[in-house]
Amino acid sequence: MIEILAKRSPMSIALALALLGQTETTFADTTLSVDSVADTYLNSDPLLSNRDLSNFGSMQISANLPNPLKDMNVPRTMDALLAYDTAAIKAGFDAEYGAGNWRVTDVRVKWYSNYDILGIPATHPQFNVPAAGSFNISLLGNNSWFDAATAGDKGFANTGLNWDAVFGSGGAYRNLLDGAQILGTYAYTGGDFNGGNNCANEVCDPRFWDLGSNAGLFGIIGNGGLVSLFGSAADANVSYIISQRGAAGAHPQLFVSASAVPIPAAFWLFVSGCLSLFGLSARSHCLSWRRSGFHESNMV
Repeated sequence: MIEILAKRSPMSIALALALLGQTETTFADTTLSVDSVADTYLNSDPLLSNRDLSNFGSMQISANLPNPLKDMNVPRTMDALLAYDTAAIKAGFDAEYGAGNWRVTDVRVKWYSNYDILGIPATHPQFNVPAAGSFNISLLGNNSWFDAATAGDKGFANTGLNWDAVFGSGGAYRNLLDGAQILGTYAYTGGDFNGGNNCANEVCDPRFWDLGSNAGLFGIIGNGGLVSLFGSAADANVSYIISQRGAAGAHPQLFVSASAVPIPAAFWLFVSGCLSLFGLSARSHCLSWRRSGFHESNMV
């Protein structure tokens, strides 16, 4: 860069340095959110393994554990599925920054739990007793488990989706997890709230889980696509109850932050160079840059 600037006039050097400083500016992020469009869970309990569980008010991520406190002595594993339609998020960022002029900087989910005290069982026996442990959130490449157009206010999954359909021999959704990418592993440590369905004022325990910087996830959001997440136990201890879309005031949410795309430093050098040159040679110099392909389409 020093060699290039040395061939410029003092005025152009000052201009170039000033403009280059703009490329290093930290742009303020804008954050937008959407509720889940569909959510459900899979339960290996023989009594529930063939049922659609997308409208129970809550779902669970659990290791293979029993619930003897509710006379459920057969261990059962539970996995959660959540989907988000990011079309509105893309439209919001397009309106804020202009189409193609923004980039995703952070993605988080906000999940509530209205049964969150460790060791205290939920009212319903189909859930395991909350217990501390670790769980994974994965990004699915397969959105076939729900239909966004028909999910409705309750966020229904397809009626044929259940544990057996995903994990059973020859199940209709046996390929659902193919190509899944783990976005992160998280520690659940419990909370201080157990109770009914009044989460409107964040009475229920809400938590944010950061989904990292997965390029595939960022790309889906950048295109306004559907994001399918899969929550599963990462150890033999975890039991984490999460409110479903059907729970008032406790919809599982997706929060996306984005900022403006900075203009490349090379462009500012090009502009300063053109401003500092005069006569035919200057015009020829600038035109040669444009002929070489350095034009607006290369600026993003």
